Order: sequence, then C-alpha cells, then structure tokens
Amino acid sequence: MIRGSEANAMSHDLGRSVVRPLRRGGRQSASLTAVLAVALLLCPARTALSQTGERDDEPPAKKEAARTHVIILPIVYYTPETQLAFGAGGVINFRMGRISNETRPSSLWLLAVYTQKKQFQIQLTPEIYLRKNSFVLNMALRYERFPQKFYGVGNDVPASEEESYTPKTAGFRVALKKRFLGNFYAGLQYELENTVIRATAPGGLLESGGIAGSRGGWISGLGVNISWDSRDNVFFPRRGRFFSLVADVYARVLGSDFNYTSIIVDLRTYVPVATDQVLAFQAYFKTRGGNPPFYQLALLGGDSIMRGYYRGRYRDKTLVAVQAEYRVPVWWRFGAAAFVGLGEVGAGLEDFRLGNLRYSLGFGVRFKLDTREGTNVRVDFAWGEHSHGLYMTVQEAF
Repeated sequence: MIRGSEANAMSHDLGRSVVRPLRRGGRQSASLTAVLAVALLLCPARTALSQTGERDDEPPAKKEAARTHVIILPIVYYTPETQLAFGAGGVINFRMGRISNETRPSSLWLLAVYTQKKQFQIQLTPEIYLRKNSFVLNMALRYERFPQKFYGVGNDVPASEEESYTPKTAGFRVALKKRFLGNFYAGLQYELENTVIRATAPGGLLESGGIAGSRGGWISGLGVNISWDSRDNVFFPRRGRFFSLVADVYARVLGSDFNYTSIIVDLRTYVPVATDQVLAFQAYFKTRGGNPPFYQLALLGGDSIMRGYYRGRYRDKTLVAVQAEYRVPVWWRFGAAAFVGLGEVGAGLEDFRLGNLRYSLGFGVRFKLDTREGTNVRVDFAWGEHSHGLYMTVQEAF
C-alpha cells in the first residue's frame, strides 16, 4: 500500500511513498517490489515546459525562471493484500513570477494507483508560493480504498493483535498562510474527510464497534497554521530552520461526527557540515484531545516519522519523536544518507518513559531528479524493534 510521507505538518498524511515498509515475518513480498520499483524509479520521464511561451532569443536567465519541470515515475509493485498494483506518480516544479530568485519553487504532487483487487488510490498535493513568498497555499486531496492494519491502541500492543481493515476515504484539506515579518508565516486551514470502513477482520476489535471510528464517519475541522521558515531550499535544505505549529478543532458544529482537538509541533534545523553535506535534526510532537477516531490518532512509523515501523504499528493520542539524518553527495547525481530516531506514543505526556522509547535507524541512497530545484528520489532501508522497512519516495523525510 502507498501512504504518506510528510513534507510539512499540513500535508503529513498525504505523502509520496512508493513502497510500504516490510515487517519481519510479514506477508508482503519484498523481492518483486524492490526490483521493479528500483528499476522504474531510477529511470523517470522528465520534461521541461515553458510557462509563458518565451521566444528562443530571450535571455537564458529569463527563460529558466519561467520553466516548469515535470517528473513522472511509473509505479509497479506486488503484495498479497493488493496483488499486482500499477500506476504513476509525479511532481511538477514551477515558480510563480518571471524572476527565479524572487519566489520559492512551487510544486504539485500527483499519485494514482490501481490494483488487481480493484483497490485504488489518488492523491494530489499542491504547495504554491505566491507574490514573492508573501503567501503560501497548501492543499491535499485524496480518494482511496486500500487495506490497512490495526494493532490496537498504545505503545506496547503485541504484533499478535494484528487485524486488517479496508477504509474508503475521500478527504480535502487547505491552508493559506501569509508572511507577516521576515520568515514568519501565519494563516488558517480547514479539513473535511469522510471514511467508510468497508471490511474488518472477523472477531476483531474493529468489528465489535467498541473503538471510536470503527464504523467510519465524517471529520470537519478548522485551525491555525503558524510557521517560521528560513530554509534555503524547500526540497533539499542545506541550512536554516523550520518551526511549525498547527492547531485544529474538530466539532459537530462544523459537521464532524467526532469532537476532538489536534496540536502538531514540528521543529527542524539544518546544519551544513562540508560542501553539500548536511546534518538535519527534527523534533516532532502530535497530540489529540477529546474522542478522535482510531484512524486519526497519532501514528508512529511510515516513511517520514520513525522509519522502520509499519505506519500505525503503534498509535495513541500523543506521539513524541526525535530524528537526525546525515546527508552527503557521492557521485554525479547520487548521494547517501544515514539516520537514527527515537519515538513513543501514549495517552498523554504523563505516560511517557525513557525506558519505553522505540528506536529507528537506517541508511539510504539518493538520486537527484531535478538539479535546479533539488528534488530527490529517496531509497531508505530502516530497522526498528522487531521490524524493518524499505521506502522509495520522492523528497526527503524532513
């Protein structure tokens, strides 16, 4: 199954992952997935289109500022839950305005997958910088029907509690932020999503109906989005910092079937070590108050937060994670990275103990698709506690 990679707090649930993590002893087939995905990812189709149709005799700098870079990645993989799956993912990088150094690069991510079991997934995630970075528009749209796994709630749920369920989800999220002073942005966001649980495991926790959201439902929430962003590049930062605070309220008065609150704090810093070498750090905090559905709890695992664990292997109302990654160029467009992480979930901060922390570590390779904007294909091998994962995505984990 294909799930999110977090480019920022707003779009955490809609990522660009091509391959899910593989659990030790699990039922997913690693070999066919890895061979096909690696071969396809390293041979992307790439074009550059003119936004404004300039003449060939115009200055090169002016023409480069107006170019739109299109990257297309074929996707083919196999798992027992999906059988053969195929589709395409891609990104369009462009800049609003005619002078490239006045506005940060905008992007439009698209993913479409269909499987032999008639499962599907469509995701569209634009991030657009407007008026010389004075405004930032983030959107996330998804429509999918894909099987997932549920192990229960808490930091100590055993793997033996695994059960499968199949949600059908249609969601929309939009955030508009304005730059008020220097690198400080603030704005509002809104989210609307409907989930229908199509199938659950016989005799499982979800079939009993005792878990909030086990029958699906609507969520509708309004919130604030505040950030401070001094990164030199949004796709491959080499220096700078990114601090984000997102706070939402989901309530019946807004049309939600569930009443709860959400707070996400994302702190990142990037330290240049040598020529094009970067040491990146992230501290991530997510908490839900009230009565959220189980699929909206804080999830540990995935291709961005605590790689090496199935996304949702551990879930609860609160998640705390810290990560570090060292990124270094190797040759031509190839690079490498090594990373470590510590994280834990719990009902609240009072439940967290140092002895309960989960670890994550691994290494990866990078291939630069877009030399101008810095967009990478990322292939990561990660290990957690009694689990491991292979991730193939576009863009860095954080």
